Formats: sequence, C-alpha cells, structure tokens
Amino acid sequence: MISLSKTLKNVVVLTVLFAFFFGNISYGETPVSIYLRNGDRITGRWLNADNRTIEIEFNGQKMSVSLDEISHISITSNAVSEKYLQNAEDLLKLGLREQARKLFELSIQESPQNAKAYFRLAELFQEDGETDNAIKYFGLAAAVDPSYDLSEQFVLSATIYLSKGEFEKAAESYILLFENYPEHERCAYAGYKAAFLLAENVEAFDQALELLMQVTEKFPENPENEDYEKAQYLIGKLQVETNQAELAISTLTNFILTYTMSQWLPYAYTMRGRAFLELHQNSEAITDFTTAIEMTQDLGLQREVRQMRDSSAWMIYRVSDGLPSNKVKAIAADGTTVWVGTAKGLAEADTSSVFWEIKTEFTTQLEEMFEGSPLNIQSLAVDEEELWIGTMNHGVIRYNKTTGSIENYTQDHGLPHNLVYDIKIFGNEVWMGTFSGVAQYSRAADGWRIFNRETDELPADDIVALEVTPRTVWIGTSKSGVAFYDREFNYWRSYGEFEGLDSIVGNSIVSFDLVGNRLFFTWYNQPREISGYTECDLDSLGSHSEEVVRGDLDNLVRPENIHIAVTEDEVWLATNDGVYKNTRNTGDWDLIAYPEDRIGDPTVNSIEIGDSVAWIGTSNGLARINTSALNLREEELKLKPEEEESYE
Repeated sequence: MISLSKTLKNVVVLTVLFAFFFGNISYGETPVSIYLRNGDRITGRWLNADNRTIEIEFNGQKMSVSLDEISHISITSNAVSEKYLQNAEDLLKLGLREQARKLFELSIQESPQNAKAYFRLAELFQEDGETDNAIKYFGLAAAVDPSYDLSEQFVLSATIYLSKGEFEKAAESYILLFENYPEHERCAYAGYKAAFLLAENVEAFDQALELLMQVTEKFPENPENEDYEKAQYLIGKLQVETNQAELAISTLTNFILTYTMSQWLPYAYTMRGRAFLELHQNSEAITDFTTAIEMTQDLGLQREVRQMRDSSAWMIYRVSDGLPSNKVKAIAADGTTVWVGTAKGLAEADTSSVFWEIKTEFTTQLEEMFEGSPLNIQSLAVDEEELWIGTMNHGVIRYNKTTGSIENYTQDHGLPHNLVYDIKIFGNEVWMGTFSGVAQYSRAADGWRIFNRETDELPADDIVALEVTPRTVWIGTSKSGVAFYDREFNYWRSYGEFEGLDSIVGNSIVSFDLVGNRLFFTWYNQPREISGYTECDLDSLGSHSEEVVRGDLDNLVRPENIHIAVTEDEVWLATNDGVYKNTRNTGDWDLIAYPEDRIGDPTVNSIEIGDSVAWIGTSNGLARINTSALNLREEELKLKPEEEESYE
C-alpha cells in the first residue's frame, strides 16, 4: 500500500525505518532528543524502537514514547556511525562491495539520520541492478536530508519500473520525488504521473484520488498543463469508482462545462452516466451515454457505452418484487397500472412513480376464488371499464374495475374451451381465441357466439392469436396460418403459406397487432428454420414479410417466441435473443440486448407498449424498457461496415 499522507519528516523516517527495514532495533549509546506535540522535550539514550514506540533511557529509567505523541526527533550523529561510514568508503576503494554494504548498514543503525550512508548504500544497490533496494534507500536519504537532490534517481527508477510493467513501484518512485522535493521543477509532473498510474494501471482508486487532490491543489490550473485537465476528469471518474456518485456528478458537470473541446469529454459523459445510474436516475444516464456515443470515434468506447446504455434502459421485476411467478405470460398496460399475468396468478402494479408498487386487493380475491388451483394466465385485455383474464385451466375471468365484481366464464357457460390463448376488446364485444375455436361475447346482450372448424370455415380450432377491426376479425393458428372473418358478409377466409397472402412464409402464428389499416403478425416456419413478421395492408390485402431469426433451430431457445407490438412510428419485436426496434419504413433494425447479469437467457412470451415504456414478459421475470429515455438515434441502429470489421 502506498502512503500519500506525510507528517513531520523525522516521524516518517523513523516509522519507515522501524517498521519496514529493521523491525526491532537496538542502538546502544546513541543520544536522542524527543520533542512531543504538547511542547515537552525528553532527552536520553536510545534503547530500542518498533513501528509503534521508541524506548529511551531517561534519568536512569526505561521509558516508552508512542510515535503518535512525537512532533519531531533529533538524533545526534556519533563517532561510531562516522567511523563505519569511513571504513565502508575505504573498503569500496579496495573493491570489497559486500563488506562495504554491511558497514553502511551499521552506520545507519548507529545514526538513523545519516543521510550519506543511505545515499551511498542506494548507489551500491543501483549499480548492482537492485532497483527496489536502491529506490528504498534513495527515498530515505531524501527524507532525512532534503538537500540531496535525488529527483533524477527517482525518475530513472520509475522509468525502469515502467519498462518492466511494474506500475505500482513506478508510482512509488514518482511519489518520492513529489513528496520530498515540493519546489522541484518536476514535482508537478511526478505527482500527476504517479496519480495516473495508480488510477489507470494499478486501479488503486482511493490512493489515486487522494494524490490527485493534493497535486491539483498544489499546482492550480495552467492553460498549458494538459495534465491538470486530465486530472479534473480523473477526479470525477475516481469519485464514481469510490462510490461518491453525487460528488462525481458535480465534478464531471463542471468538467463538461469548462473543457468543451477536451479529448476526455466523451469519457466524462460516460462516467457521469455511471454516476446517474448509481443514483437510479436512468433517464439522465441514458442521455449521457447517448451523447458519449455520438461524440467519440473510439469504436471500443462506443461498444462499451452502447452496452451500458442498453442495460440502463432495463428494469427487471421478479417474485422478490411481488410477482406471483417469474414466468410472465401476458401483460396489459392500463394507464399508470400494468396488469401482469403469470403462470401462478395475476399481479397489479402501480407505475405512477419511480417506485414499483404491487396492489393486492383484487389479486387476493382471485386467490381466494381459485384456492388450491393457481391461475395459469395466458392472456389479458383491458379497457376503461373491465379487465378480462384468459387462463389455461379456468376459462376467462371478467373483472369490473369500478364495482369490483368478478365473473368466471367456462365451458359450462358457453366458452368453447377453458384454455384461452388471446383476448381482444372491441367496443361492447369481447373476442377470445381458445383451444377449440373463437368466442364472441356481447356485453350489451350478455350472450355468446361460437366459431369453430366444425361449423365454420376456420382452418383450425387452436386459435393462438387474434385481432379485431371494424369489418374483420383476424385469427392466427398454431400450424394452419391465418384467417379472417368478414362481419359484413358473414364468412371466413383462410390464408396459408401458399394461399393468397403471398408474403406469408410461416403457418405457425404467434402474435398480432394493429395500427390503423395495417395488420402485423409474427410467425415461424419449423421446416425452413426461419421466423419473422408480416405487415398487411387491410385495404388491399397487399403485404410484405421480413425474416427475423434464421439458423439451426436446435440451437435456439423456442424460435417460435417472436412477439410484436407496433406504434405509429415503430415496430417492436421481442425475441429470445433480444428486443428489435425498427423505425417504420427505414429498413434499419436496432437490437436492444437483454442485461444478461439481471435476466439471463430468457424465453419471451409477450410484449406490450405503454406510455414511454415497453413491457416484455419472459420466463425469467417482467422486463421494462424505458423507451422515452432510450431515444436511439437512427444512425446508431446498425454498426457501420468498418465497425463490424473491426470486431471480427
């Protein structure tokens, strides 16, 4: 660990000597004067010392003095120390280096303030290539006697350490120059260099931050000093790394406003984004990440920041957040409420604030109604008055949000099957796709109408998806393509892979969505190993399709799970590989990757677009994307060709 705080020099020297080199030392007859912080002075004979106390003989008695109590120490050099020093020099003239080294050490033991002995011993180590020992003793010489200009030795040793990749030792060398020669022309250089090494190479963030604060305070801003500019950015970065998010935001904001042309600007936006994330200010974080991406030409930084931005747009909710199950099958956005259908029941969540709040009054009633047989929810539909819940084994549930009344419709009440895959509300009509056909419920007449393959021209009875328009009702089957019901002329017409709707390339339908006169649906084709979606113009029935997933289906997790949600401007596709977003008619797709550290490898079951949010139902929980904050730029939707090549 590198010490950056410096007390009075004599105390530092003694602390280093006693703790680092000799452990427990006896100095015999050496006279010593100890000056205490309270103003007292104690004079006696040196007996012993360690890293906590000094022992002296005072008035014929042994006395221990804590280093914390000491202001400074004066140790009188004695003849014995000087004799050792002279004898060592004589031995060097005879070429007896090892013997000389031992005498230098004895000289230091007799007189710990003999700077020349430290210096000569350091020179011997340096000549012998023992850089660690050399810099150790050069540092002690400088600390004992600042008149020794050892700055070049410290720079030289730092250079040697850098060449060997020993960055911490290099930083130690620069710190010695910075601390011992405050007036030296290279003092600022050494301080900045040491701090940069600690921050960027050693990742000693606390020490680097402390040192940077010292250096920038000692050497105020100089327009010609690029190190100062970098230091201002690094201080903010290190505040992020040391969990000082609020302080980091202030520091980095000041940097961004001050250094408008700095090369460190994209990095400052990136780090401020991270600080915002620490404070759960995701929108601000995403804005900063987007700015950094647009500003930098560093492809590596672009990719790194894209990942952070995409991840920060996500929130993941699970059982620990109040969901009955992590397997989310259906979602219905209802103003500031989101209804979440899971394999073990329903959750009602309030999204009116930044906090996720689960309401339990209605869901508790449901649990009591179906006690012992949990609701495996497959579909949801909601309007201003009612919530309709389609289940796997309990038919459909009708909930009046105003009165609180609950009704359960099953096969006993006219429902074709108790497995309800999809529900759509259209005025007073409620349409349901079930395992055994289509059901239409009239809220005005309180009556049912059933359509199935036996009595109507449906291509199949397993209706996994549906959509309703003023004129038509569209259905999707698990293996037999799509069909629509013409309500004006009261007939059904089917479209399979080779029938009429020539853009359909898969007969296994997954989901529908409708915007204006444009119908969208997703499909997969098992034999051809492709999945995709089709957009259909209902006025002309002209259509086009796009493949989304292609490859070895054995290596894909349920490729049929491709779900669609459409707005006036965008098409969203939720897949097992991530969420794809397309600005309509541009032809460009952006893949918003799942945050793997929080959601793992999900199987997707549904998608719903709400107010500035996209909800994704998965096997590993409910995922939420902040679509307003994400605000992806069209030019970012795909990597440029040169970017793709650089990452092959």
